[in-house]
This record gives sequence, structure tokens and C-alpha cells, in this order.
Amino acid sequence: MVKDVYVLADGFPKEEKYGLVSQIKRAVISVSINIVEGSGKRTSKDFISYLNISMGSLKEVQGELEIAGDLGFIDENIINRLIGECRRIEVMLVAYIEHIGEKDVK
Repeated sequence: MVKDVYVLADGFPKEEKYGLVSQIKRAVISVSINIVEGSGKRTSKDFISYLNISMGSLKEVQGELEIAGDLGFIDENIINRLIGECRRIEVMLVAYIEHIGEKDVK
């Protein structure tokens, strides 16, 4: 999803370079980076905290995709595909958070 969002955002109008382009790129990177960073924490509770941050970033990406669509920057079919990808990742994150929390697995 990171690659797709980066390529897509580079096609936004130039005046969005420091606005929506910058924001959506930071948010999409934050999804995976928080998972990786959290995996290095010592406790399951700390890891879950980072997974929840990742979830927030994922929701941010979804909202930014919807805004970009509303502004006419993205074709509706592409938006639907990427939002579907966000939902698929959300399901995996929720399951991972539940697994770690229930089993106190690290």
C-alpha cells in the first residue's frame, strides 16, 4: 500500500506538495513503521500501544484518500481499491492486537 499511495500522491496537484501529499505519505509510512518500532518494545502492552498508533495512522490514510477523491485528485475505482486495502489491513491489525493481548505474546 505504501508504494501505491506514494505513486498516487505524486500525481496530486503541485500546490498540494506540502499539504495533502506530505500528510498522506507520512501517514502511510507510519502504519508500517509503528508496527516495526513496537515489535522492539519489551512488553506486550507497549507493543499493543504502537499497534494502536498504527491503526490510527491507517484510519488517517483512509480519510485522506476520501478527501483526495472528493477533491477530484483520484479516480473512484482507485479510491475504492485502496480503501478496501485499508480495511483488509485493519482486520489484520485488530486480529494481531487481540492475539497479543489475549496470549500476552511478544
